Amino acid sequence: MEPVDLHHGVRHLWATFDALTLMDKAVHCYSLGRQRNIDVLEMVRIARGVDEATIDREPSVFTSSTPARRCASMRRCSRGSWSSRHTTRSCGITPFTLAGAMAPVTLAGALAEQNGRGIAGMVLTQAVNPGAPVIYGGFTSNVDMQSGAPRVRDPEYMRTAMIGGQLARRYGVPYRSSNVNAANALDAQAAYESVFSLWGAIQGGVNLLMHGAGWMEGGLHASYEKMILDAELLGMVAAFLEPVVVDDETLAFSAHAGGRSRRPLLRRRAHAVALQDRLP
Repeated sequence: MEPVDLHHGVRHLWATFDALTLMDKAVHCYSLGRQRNIDVLEMVRIARGVDEATIDREPSVFTSSTPARRCASMRRCSRGSWSSRHTTRSCGITPFTLAGAMAPVTLAGALAEQNGRGIAGMVLTQAVNPGAPVIYGGFTSNVDMQSGAPRVRDPEYMRTAMIGGQLARRYGVPYRSSNVNAANALDAQAAYESVFSLWGAIQGGVNLLMHGAGWMEGGLHASYEKMILDAELLGMVAAFLEPVVVDDETLAFSAHAGGRSRRPLLRRRAHAVALQDRLP
């Protein structure tokens, strides 16, 4: 999210300053033109205390270009990554293709357009600086046919998120997706829509989850309360993705051994001492 209360000419400077001074994560650079990217790279260079040659050689920021039209895709990619210095960052090419708006109304057609734009952006990046790190992004869904607003809450979004991950793996590049919803307030709608979009991203094998916490109303505002809810969801997903450990200890063969007893077998074994202490 951007600090919209600040002038658009300097808000990227203040956002980057806060990112450099208030957190220890990788700095995100909004790909909204060449000069803004140069400003962010220079601020990161100063913060790291390195020279321009090091910035040219080592990826220090990441960005995500989300073009909504074909011509905008080429303009943004060219302006944002036209020199080798600008393409040493990790660049996520994420076409914004809404079925029924700037893309065909069918999901297959919208995904084909997403894929074409994404590949074009990655090819352009490699033409400028071969070997520059890139990320395949997906943000395809349908629109409300009455209002024209993006419906980032429907099964269509979940399906395209999963297919986008399959396409990224086909090309051997990381995948970027989002945890989005269209709810106006922190309520049941916000919860189940986030679960749906998050599950589509996870099932798609997402590597970079943008808008992971706090996203509300199709991206029109952020919510501190929603960040807490999303943090819980992300924690549960992380635990779900942990593999089940299978060894002698977790199989608990000793708990299954022994004859019949009036008390549960688990309460008689050494690994259940805590339960034994509570027995009457």
